[in-house]
Amino acid sequence: MSEVKARFIKTIESLPYDIDEEVLKKDFNEIIYDVTKKYVDTYGVDDLSEGDKECIRNIIGNVI
Repeated sequence: MSEVKARFIKTIESLPYDIDEEVLKKDFNEIIYDVTKKYVDTYGVDDLSEGDKECIRNIIGNVI
């Protein structure tokens, strides 16, 4: 498993809610925002490709 993928899994596991339960309650975009923002806050974006960074900008805005 790639390091980035492993980090995303750790990020999902560290959310303050159970993603399996919240996916039934929250809007999908909110969950994607939460995961992406937490990943960026925790790991940064230095190891991501420019394409990945652009995707993140589309999800959480120009905070990176």
